[in-house]
Amino acid sequence: MAGSRSCFYRYYNWWVLTCVCLGSMAMGLPFFSYGALLPYLSSLFYYTSGKVTSQAAMALQPVILLVGITLTGSLSGILEYYMNVRLLNFLLSTCFVLVVGFSYFIDSYVVLTVVAVLMGSLAGQINVCNVARLSEWNPRKSGAANGIMGFFMGMSGLVGSVMCSAVINPYNKEPEVVNTTSGEEVLFVDEYVNKHTRDIWVAWAATVAVMFLPGVFILRPPTPEEVCTQDDILSGDSFESVELLPRSKAAGPDYGVKDLFKSPKFYVLYLIILILSLTLLTSTELYKFIGIEAINDDKFLNLVGALGAVANAFGRVTWGLILDRFGTRATYTVAFFIQGPLTIALHYSKWNKWGYLANICVVCFCTGIFTCIAPACQELFGSRDISLKYALTLSAESFGCILFFFLQLGQEYFYGESVFLTMMGAPSILAAILAFFCFR
Repeated sequence: MAGSRSCFYRYYNWWVLTCVCLGSMAMGLPFFSYGALLPYLSSLFYYTSGKVTSQAAMALQPVILLVGITLTGSLSGILEYYMNVRLLNFLLSTCFVLVVGFSYFIDSYVVLTVVAVLMGSLAGQINVCNVARLSEWNPRKSGAANGIMGFFMGMSGLVGSVMCSAVINPYNKEPEVVNTTSGEEVLFVDEYVNKHTRDIWVAWAATVAVMFLPGVFILRPPTPEEVCTQDDILSGDSFESVELLPRSKAAGPDYGVKDLFKSPKFYVLYLIILILSLTLLTSTELYKFIGIEAINDDKFLNLVGALGAVANAFGRVTWGLILDRFGTRATYTVAFFIQGPLTIALHYSKWNKWGYLANICVVCFCTGIFTCIAPACQELFGSRDISLKYALTLSAESFGCILFFFLQLGQEYFYGESVFLTMMGAPSILAAILAFFCFR
């Protein structure tokens, strides 16, 4: 028994990684699956109210969810100073499960949009807690650890898309063109689909609860002795030859939070993350709305979302490994140069469904660069107060979400889809140039 206990604690960082991966998948399940759910929800709201909710308004729900994730994540960093980490993790996880499950009772667009605020707020706090635990237990492979976590977070889109097909539309009922007071709309009119749309929230809540359970008991920050022991194992020195303090690292940046605002690189990184949110939202939330005009096959479009999620998951771990090897500059430059033109091309590739599938997969693979935000902060600004630095940088996503919504609202009234997708993809080329010249 003592031996097994010793083995458990010796490889505790692996247990932390496992729990963080499961928790990240659970946290990401509603957000990364919202793209598959949106057409069902818009049809449900029409089915219950007789009113059409515009594409831009429907996309506001995942946008608000992501705003909540990015704006409130820093709150958990503050709460950790005053609360036991395990208690905080239990409270956040329980509330998140209850909110997701409560959505079953909602068939109103307005109420569900309000609930998305709370759901996003809880998810953001859980995410920052997860990132902080990874940085503490995997200090020398932050990019790889965050990449693995991001892989599982991205896989939540696969799980969610498959569950949408299995629960809501197992018979692959096709949407139909419906003449409404707002003109022709592509909606699901099948009674089975509309009656089972809300069931997905219960299925998601149960899945999320199971995924969160191990982390409630295991996740905690390391003690100073464990930090020292872990560093000792990595370096190969004897435990007796070191003090109970973290080993000094090679000279590098070590910014405090106040110093962060004095660095031009912080504002460049902030702008780049804002731009990233445009392509991220386009590929994860709008892929079904974009493709449904040309691809009248709901199961195939759910497959697009599922494989896009898999590509995003592999992208997250791949970009994390690349960042560990080549640094932030090369990683961001390459990823943004690829995803920009391909996002613009989504409008044209959808007329060939396999071309559309390939395009979405590559774009989603590139947006996996999202997982490199925390390692980039660590490389550019140092590891001190990393959770707060990460949360501050991540808040750029919120402004990107707001910009995304207004640009999509403009698509409803002023310009077409091709112009909108150009607005989503062209800034990525600017981000690549900024990364190349500013992150030296």
